[in-house]
Amino acid sequence: MVSTEQVAPALTLPWHQQPWATLLRERSRVAHALLLSGQVGLGKRQFAERLARALLCTEPSDTGDGCGMCRQCRLLLAGTHPDLARVEPLEEGKVIMVDQIRALSEFITTRPHSAERKVTIICPAESMNINAANSLLKLLEEPPLGSVLILVSDRPAMLPATVRSRCQRVDFRVPARDAALTWLAAQGVAGGEAQILLDMAGGAPLQALAESDLLREREQLLTDIEALGAQDGDPVVVAARWHKLGAGRCLGWLAGAVTDLIKLAMVGEPGAHLINMDLASRLQALGQGLHLKQLYGFADALAEARGLLASPVDNLLLLEDILIRWMNVREKVRQK
Repeated sequence: MVSTEQVAPALTLPWHQQPWATLLRERSRVAHALLLSGQVGLGKRQFAERLARALLCTEPSDTGDGCGMCRQCRLLLAGTHPDLARVEPLEEGKVIMVDQIRALSEFITTRPHSAERKVTIICPAESMNINAANSLLKLLEEPPLGSVLILVSDRPAMLPATVRSRCQRVDFRVPARDAALTWLAAQGVAGGEAQILLDMAGGAPLQALAESDLLREREQLLTDIEALGAQDGDPVVVAARWHKLGAGRCLGWLAGAVTDLIKLAMVGEPGAHLINMDLASRLQALGQGLHLKQLYGFADALAEARGLLASPVDNLLLLEDILIRWMNVREKVRQK
């Protein structure tokens, strides 16, 4: 099913200025397929929405943005524009199915209803299953005249190379740290918290803002990991609690904590290089006896688990598995 429903207004973010200027330099010659790629939390979806509105507007502003007043913009604001479609998983954590791409093909190969072109946003593009990706490839190979496909991806490497090669790639990079902290301060995030959140988010401001409540939850997450490492916790109970908090955010925090453990194992002493600097003493104690080989092995398993979050795999079982793996890593240390 292709969705044309209204979504929240797109943000205009300061670190989007360069890619925006590059793409809109020749508005009439925008590529038929774009791949917006970069880590989570850089506003790629917001950029895609902003770009779609700009491409459909008949009287764009000096910045290239939609004017907000023409008929096309009014349709967009009402959420009823017949020439804009969005393709996304029908349920959170599920894949984009081939039937959705077939419906997209029917949508995009018909003449525009009121605009000069048709625009589609596919997000997250890496959630397409292989049949859906192959179906999209046919559209990319023979794109309807004037149509624009905008693929949004946090993990573009998961897309088939044949799909990636037929898109103009627009890479989004984390902004300078000072600029990111200034933006977070403007959103009401206190300086000390902003620095910790930005480190946890890998420098991505939107991710840092979205995870502001994770500062409080980290204490429980670390307590869970400490208990499991001491064989005092139940991985099934912990997994259920983490599942309620969100598998992605919990595994993301755990990945950062393991990165800190690796840094501590290499350097020996806490320093500004840590992501969870305020938890350094507890992490140092947690890492006692662990070798780099063990930590890297667990980090690889954790990266694989995070990569499966967008697949049909049950996230609760995924959490249980990774937590049991952590217990096994610590148990080997205890047995020495």
